[in-house]
Amino acid sequence: MDPLPAFFLVSILVVFPLAWLGGGHTERAGVALYLCLYILGRLTQHIQIGNPLLAPALIDLTFLIGVVWLALKRERWWPLVASALQVMVMLVYVGAMLVPGFSTRSGIVAIMVLGVLGLYCLLGGVLERILAGETPASASAVWRRRRPPPRQPKP
Repeated sequence: MDPLPAFFLVSILVVFPLAWLGGGHTERAGVALYLCLYILGRLTQHIQIGNPLLAPALIDLTFLIGVVWLALKRERWWPLVASALQVMVMLVYVGAMLVPGFSTRSGIVAIMVLGVLGLYCLLGGVLERILAGETPASASAVWRRRRPPPRQPKP
């Protein structure tokens, strides 16, 4: 395995659990978006519709819509930066499709580097939340079934 995909995979294995356990609902939504992006990317990496980068571009476009929605609905800084990074990813796709001599490998490397930066942006949001003393969403989670209060007999 090349060093960059290995670093990307290790980053995923480190950032996702930390963001899920230490982050709030925004960070959990970010983990869900990134996880869907990763799984869909792995499932469709061999699908070729015309241009070899068209299927991943469509997946990244839907991810961009999700991250922009997250940035507009929540009051956190990292979705804004992740949205900007995802816009740069889309510009790499546009450049790859419009420039005739563009190397697909260099486009994929640029997309992976921007993806790693987005992951560490999510991690920065989690660290900011921890340093601010905000409780993570996992602290308020109920891990067992709640029993209803016992009924009081009517007088």
